[in-house]
Amino acid sequence: MSSKVNPTELALQALRETTELELIGEFISESEIEKNVVEVRFACTLKQYQHWHWVVTLTQPDKRNPLTVSEINLLASEDSQLAPQWVPWAERLAEFRRQLRAEGKANSDAEADALIEGMHSGFTNHEPGQDSKQDSNDGGVKPPVKTRVRQRRVKRNEDNQDQDPQSGSDQDS
Repeated sequence: MSSKVNPTELALQALRETTELELIGEFISESEIEKNVVEVRFACTLKQYQHWHWVVTLTQPDKRNPLTVSEINLLASEDSQLAPQWVPWAERLAEFRRQLRAEGKANSDAEADALIEGMHSGFTNHEPGQDSKQDSNDGGVKPPVKTRVRQRRVKRNEDNQDQDPQSGSDQDS
């Protein structure tokens, strides 16, 4: 890939614009991954990201255009620490049951399950839920009636009272 700009210099400049300088470690490599695409790698100095690399991808579609930054990524290397392999719940539960039996806390899977259930209930502090149908109408608040509708209802009631001859104020009590 021909370019007047040094790819390593351009990648380092792009990293300096996007991250703190002390997080950028030493230069690792520069490689053309396909025609007109270059990857430049730098070490990451964050303690939590040991063996991770800053990877800056540069492209130059044709010789008339300058080299440009396409992507900046923080990627794990082959030596970085990975998460442990996933173990299904049934296998983890079986292992925990075996551990409880080995420690003498349970003699069977049923006793182990009872212990596990007791451990679970120790982590929660709420009562079991009640029937939702039973509580559905208790304590509910009706939504507010729109102001205009309410005003019309009030006006109708006032009009109806005026038309009723027995609802006047001059009536004997």
